[in-house]
Amino acid sequence: MSGSQPMIAASEITKHYGRLEVLKGVSLGVERGQVKVVVGPSGSGKSTLLRCLALLEPIESGSIVLDGEDVAWQARGGRGERSLVPFRSQLCMVFQHFNLFPHLTALENVMIGPVHVRGVDRKEARDEAMALLARVRLGDKAERYPHELSGGQQQRVAIARALALRPKVMLFDEPTSALDPELVREVIDVMEELARDGMTMIVVSHEMRFAHEAADAIVMMDEGRIIEEAPPDRFFRDPTHERTRRFLQLAEL
Repeated sequence: MSGSQPMIAASEITKHYGRLEVLKGVSLGVERGQVKVVVGPSGSGKSTLLRCLALLEPIESGSIVLDGEDVAWQARGGRGERSLVPFRSQLCMVFQHFNLFPHLTALENVMIGPVHVRGVDRKEARDEAMALLARVRLGDKAERYPHELSGGQQQRVAIARALALRPKVMLFDEPTSALDPELVREVIDVMEELARDGMTMIVVSHEMRFAHEAADAIVMMDEGRIIEEAPPDRFFRDPTHERTRRFLQLAEL
């Protein structure tokens, strides 16, 4: 990718939980329309990195610049949850365990963001939500409640709900790891379609096939640091770091 400034750029960010240093000066840039997949062993800091980028966790130092604006100081400055809402709506995160509202239908789950965050009237929000549910192949499930949907269907509703906020960047934290194997493909298909449509995405995933097919670059994390970043072909064929080689030997390719 060539281009101007990245859509999102983290620079030297650090994060501690008590005395434990989880992120140790992590820098990561993602261009507009680019997909980066973050891989690495458990406890390497992958999910914490995403939560910091989504402004769900404050960072101790460093910067997070979204489309030219430093947003990390908002979370660091203790300005309160309400002041972070406009920034978080531009950095939408899809979680491992769906996090749908159980008392709302699929349609209502997708509508809630546009109505309460973007200030869209309910009719317009309903029309948008129906279009997004159709986009994730769930137009016929609009009136179903989460408990009436499979795990893969719930995750696709969660993706539609994030898209309803019209984010600049989509963040995915192990979006298929809670799914039965036969349901993984339906979620991956939607994510690959988003990638083809030019959505800027950072994906933490153990799905190496998705990483190989959809990523512009793969990032390897270990012990709170990024130790390698490369295009998929080079990452899988000729990794430069010994830790990456050992990780790939154990990964499902």
